[in-house]
Amino acid sequence: MLECDICIVGGGPGGLTAAATLAMRGRRVIVINSGPLMGYGIEGAFKSKSEFEITRQYLQARLRPEIFGQPTPLAWANVRAGIERSARGLNDSLESRLQRLGVELIQGHATFENQSTLRVDDHRVHAQHIIIATGTVPRPLPGIEFDGHQVVSSDEVMALEALPKSLVVLGGGIIGCEFAGMFAVLGSAVTLVDTQERILASEDQDISDFLSQAMARNGVEVMPSCRLDTLSVENDVVRTHLSTGATVESEVILLAIGRTPCTLNLGLADIGVGLDERGYISTNNTMQTNVPNIYAVGDVGMRNTPVDMALVHVAQAEGRCAAHHILGEALEQSMDHVPYIIFTLPMIAGAGLSEIVATERYGKIRVGKYPFSRNHRAHAMGTPFGFVKLIVAPEGDDRILGVRAIGQDSDSLVSAASILIERQLPFTYLLNAILPHPSLMESLQGAAQIVSGDALAFEENEVPHRP
Repeated sequence: MLECDICIVGGGPGGLTAAATLAMRGRRVIVINSGPLMGYGIEGAFKSKSEFEITRQYLQARLRPEIFGQPTPLAWANVRAGIERSARGLNDSLESRLQRLGVELIQGHATFENQSTLRVDDHRVHAQHIIIATGTVPRPLPGIEFDGHQVVSSDEVMALEALPKSLVVLGGGIIGCEFAGMFAVLGSAVTLVDTQERILASEDQDISDFLSQAMARNGVEVMPSCRLDTLSVENDVVRTHLSTGATVESEVILLAIGRTPCTLNLGLADIGVGLDERGYISTNNTMQTNVPNIYAVGDVGMRNTPVDMALVHVAQAEGRCAAHHILGEALEQSMDHVPYIIFTLPMIAGAGLSEIVATERYGKIRVGKYPFSRNHRAHAMGTPFGFVKLIVAPEGDDRILGVRAIGQDSDSLVSAASILIERQLPFTYLLNAILPHPSLMESLQGAAQIVSGDALAFEENEVPHRP
């Protein structure tokens, strides 16, 4: 029997952050992990973002032929090699850090024997506290199995041996839109099928519309408001039969219809840990389950918060929260200000409430929308396409409720915006702030000036189209 203070089941971002926090405070920590360290955090999220960086650099060069000429198409083997090289370097640094922290790593699948004991193959681990951080896996459709070659998940698509000549992406959410854009730029003929009337329906209409136009220019065919009826694979051809009666043929289909929690075969029901109808673990604001010494962090948990996004930095924050609670320390966290990035082409970033949600909550809100076509830095980058939107509470309340941006490097805006929202600073704080020039941050200041009536309001024709 191995004894420790805390056992963490799952080596993803939430679990490893909790392990590091606790080990730095002198606690004996064991991590049980059945796959690569960081799990989907590296194998899925990081690798797809590595592909994004390669793709956007290639796209930027392609869109400026007067400077770069006509770049040759990228070789998929080289793209994959570059992604794997980056991932190996990150994995090596993680393993080295765990060793330096004195965290013991056990490879294998854990099963609960009781509320304090886990079995892993021939090992038994007893801990005062246990943190579950097992993450999620791609959700399949009934009767359709992933084969890793023609019918693939978002975890498998990066491992394709060759760039598909044609690709159907099923699902117009974040993951589907990210991969559809990247593969289209790399040379695949991409069809994006979505059940909703518009892609990225979780975002405001103007963000969704702008992305749709950009996708069309990059060669993505979007088929909204239709569902998959049946799927057949014959002689290296995937036939996707849709509810509209249309049939789309492709070499590969990517199912990007959501993810499901990794809670099966852990034995949670046997020890009384509460699960919802989808298998997610219910937690409170300190990440505790209904069993006080057992916590859940990251995508596997479902807590009662206004915003619940499956993001690496949210999992890390929850890992810190659970660790501090185990240490007897309070760590207050709010999810209303969490910044996020969507790695579409162009990039989308945001923090706080969307315009839709802010209107539902507060009524007659104020919105300042500032186009990148007015921003010097965007012109210097050669990409003055996009806008930033500042969402402010109704008259008499100057709090910033949310920020949304779409365009190259729009992520540079949202970290500062998140802090403004978290600290409940008024939008007027931005009006006379001295910001670096030229920078995209000046667009956030411009949006504040529009709200205050000190700058010309946004007009739709101010957003130029790419050539």
